[in-house]
Amino acid sequence: MNKNKADRVQEDLEKWLKREQRFQKIFSRPLADNRSFLKEKLKYYDTIKSKYGNVATREESTTLRLMKEDRGAIERQLYPNAIVRLAFRITLKIRNEINSQKEQRQNQANLQELRSVVHRLGLPENAFSERHLRQERDIPPFTYQVGENEQMTFNWDLSQEQDGAYKFNGYTATLNIEGEPQRTQRFPLDGTDEITARQAYNLLSGRSVHIGTERDRHWVKLDLNDKDRDGNHKVKRFYANYNYSLKDQLAKIPINSLANSGQLKMLEGALRNGDRMKIQLSGGEFLSIEANPQHRSIDCYREGRKIPFGQVKKGQLKYNKKHRVNGRLRKGVEGIDRRRITR
Repeated sequence: MNKNKADRVQEDLEKWLKREQRFQKIFSRPLADNRSFLKEKLKYYDTIKSKYGNVATREESTTLRLMKEDRGAIERQLYPNAIVRLAFRITLKIRNEINSQKEQRQNQANLQELRSVVHRLGLPENAFSERHLRQERDIPPFTYQVGENEQMTFNWDLSQEQDGAYKFNGYTATLNIEGEPQRTQRFPLDGTDEITARQAYNLLSGRSVHIGTERDRHWVKLDLNDKDRDGNHKVKRFYANYNYSLKDQLAKIPINSLANSGQLKMLEGALRNGDRMKIQLSGGEFLSIEANPQHRSIDCYREGRKIPFGQVKKGQLKYNKKHRVNGRLRKGVEGIDRRRITR
């Protein structure tokens, strides 16, 4: 969300004051005597009351009470006759009720539209609520647990259009890993190269993601050691002319756990999404792998320890029979499993 103002009612009243001063410079007749202008001012006051009446802070409530007194004086000036003034209030109440129902329908449509964006990002609907549209203070960010020691937090960046509808400008994702510095990145939502919640987590975890339209598909990776002046990590991009083929790199690994081409496509899709995937080699070893477009390779891990890709490539696997686990001998990848594991 955008930063909350100290007094939103005062801010909106100051906007009207600037508008009033601008009109006064243009027209010679005093605006205090202009009935059309005073009617518009009443409507503006009513809009502010409708907007903040139910969500005002203590300071804003004081400003609303002062505004109500000024509104009453303008109403008496426009309709000095008590009966005419009563008829105006009745008519105004009916009109406000009609407008309120129309506004509620528009707000619901706007809320559903925003929730569809939240759903597209891969987050549940409760990640965004009407409280965001009402700009209530102290709305907690949406947080969920990724792993035992990892937590993701999302803060929404909203703006209001001239017609009153809200739209997403983007969101800020934060990855908290126990014992490590916090990692934060703002991701824009401008209709191009949108980053899903899962992809945001993968990028903040240091992995690469394949994004873009069909003609502009490319890999992105956050430089976790370099930030711009806004505090965001700089983005590395690797386009088609960088000549990285994930499919060709996967073909170099003797994967045993893929029964058909459909499973291979699922694995490739997950890696393009930035996921770290578990595979089984033809020799029986289990590894975790992730795409590494920057080095035109695939990063391989066994029990959290990185293995040189050259040792995993087809035809280059070497086993060491001296690897012992819980007192038993077991084959392992040479260079990684030479350590002795005691009981």
